[in-house]
Parts: sequence; structure tokens; C-alpha cells
Amino acid sequence: MVETPQVNTRRDQVYETAARLFSDLGYDAVDLKLIADAAGLPSSELVDLVGDKPTLYLDVFTWLHQLQQRALSPALQDFTPDTAGVQRICDAFLDFCLSHPTFVGMWMHRWQGDAADLDIETPFAKPVLSVMYQLMSPAVQPGVDLEVAIWDIIWSVHGFVQLGIIGQDGQLHGTDDPATVARFRAYLHDLIARFT
Repeated sequence: MVETPQVNTRRDQVYETAARLFSDLGYDAVDLKLIADAAGLPSSELVDLVGDKPTLYLDVFTWLHQLQQRALSPALQDFTPDTAGVQRICDAFLDFCLSHPTFVGMWMHRWQGDAADLDIETPFAKPVLSVMYQLMSPAVQPGVDLEVAIWDIIWSVHGFVQLGIIGQDGQLHGTDDPATVARFRAYLHDLIARFT
């Protein structure tokens, strides 16, 4: 059965709303009524549209994962096994996270034990990490623990997107400041240059 564009648009709107709530509050603290209210739908219509809460959560992760794959695709397709190639992947990942902070928030909650009864890592993290490891392996210096290096980048990007940087001036410098984003990107490039 082919769905009408209106249904797809409404589903995407529900995914955006659910992603924001899961990102802000975590899966365990959000119920379908809250999502329905935030989306401006009756609960019964929400269930008809997207299913139960576990199904919606996995579908939101699938939706964000697909958006991430599209964002990373050019850097992966044009990858060169050198510092610049790894930096381009890192740039694409940073740009995606900056434009999709709900993706970051959902993973941050997950790392704190959120939605512990659902398997998120196998379908969404494992394939991405495997591709990154295979691509980047020829680009790293001997003796570098590439798995930890990849996670160092992921943790750094997620932390920056969520929290920004508290400078020596005692002020928070966040992702809304282009100079701070440029400074953080330069740091990531320097970090990558040290192990590639």
C-alpha cells in the first residue's frame, strides 16, 4: 500500500516531536500521551500512525540513522586513507550532529542506561563503527588504538553539541557561536592529525 505524502509528512512531524522529547527527557520518562499532546494528535491517532512506544523509538532511531547515513555518504564515498580523509568524515559527522541535536541527545540518554530493554547498538551503532574502523585503519599510525580514537571523536562531538565549552572567561560558548564551532572543528582536525 502506498501512503499519501500527507501521511508521510505527519509521520515525519511525529518523529521530530518524539525525537525532541526522547532527546530532552529520555525514553523511560516519555509516554505516548506526552508525544501525542506535543504533536497535537489524539493518542489513538498517534498509535494508528506510528505504533506503540518501543516501535516509535526504534523507528525514530532508524529515521535519524538514515539521515546520518545520507549526511556521511559523500565523505565515505570520497574517502582517502589519509589525514584529510578522516578529517572529512569527522567534519560530516560534526555537521550532522550540529544540525540534529536530538540524535546526540538520544544517544547521550542511551549511554546512561535509557531504554535498556531495547537493542539500539546492534542495528545503529555497530554497522557505522565497523565501516569507520575498516575505512580508517589504513590511515592511522602504527600502534594507535583506532577503536578508542573513533570513540574519542564521538564523545567529543556529542559533548560539544550538548554542552559547548566553558571558556577561561567563565562563559559558556556554544554551538550557536560560529567562532566556537570553528575552534572546536580545528581542535578535532588537530586531534586527527596526531594519530593519522
